[in-house]
Amino acid sequence: MSGSFSLQDFLAAEASLYGQIPRGLARWDARLKVALTTLAVLSNVLWPSATLSIWLWFAAWLGLALSRVPWRQAALVIFPPLWEKLLVIIGFGWGFGNTPLAHWGPLTFYREGLTMGLTAGLRVLAEMSWMAALILTTAFTDILAALRWFKIPAIVVDLLAAMYRYVFLLFDEYQTMRAAARARGGYQNYRTSMATLGQILAQIFMRALERAERVDQAMRVRGRDALTIPSSENPRA
Repeated sequence: MSGSFSLQDFLAAEASLYGQIPRGLARWDARLKVALTTLAVLSNVLWPSATLSIWLWFAAWLGLALSRVPWRQAALVIFPPLWEKLLVIIGFGWGFGNTPLAHWGPLTFYREGLTMGLTAGLRVLAEMSWMAALILTTAFTDILAALRWFKIPAIVVDLLAAMYRYVFLLFDEYQTMRAAARARGGYQNYRTSMATLGQILAQIFMRALERAERVDQAMRVRGRDALTIPSSENPRA
């Protein structure tokens, strides 16, 4: 599968989450889901085993199925990062092992190396499945509240809340500039599309810096630390 989980997909996921009757994992407390996800990831890292990764993957997908999460949204979260693991699998298969399994031109792939690479790929698949189960069944504000309950440093939670707040503003600016560029013929072919996208991303980056400086100055003149956001505020307000 190509592509990635875009902000539009994230908004669609949250819209479906709020618009449906809670089912499955969506009915669980966010603190419990954060704890289970953390435990699953840590166990997958500390005790690398293909069998454990398969069971963790199965448990996560079972939770997604019981929660009635649309399969497209789950797939867009879980599968795109796996293309990077494909390179890791090829690298392991080519560089490690003693038992030749296949030849591709001057490259020789070994059974032991491919086994190591596939095990690593399963671990990533299991961890991404648990992250999808958490993200797609829990409102982001509930995740922030759970992180505060677990005594995660306030600066980390507040930065996540600020990012969540301002990413929507930047996305709106991107949509406006993209529509303007399309009207001016900026997406006629692949080459011009890439050049236009680069220019838009550069402008978004500069506007993000300018907005950050303005927000920092506005908060400081009001006697507040720019990185301190009261927990009672809604991050999307």
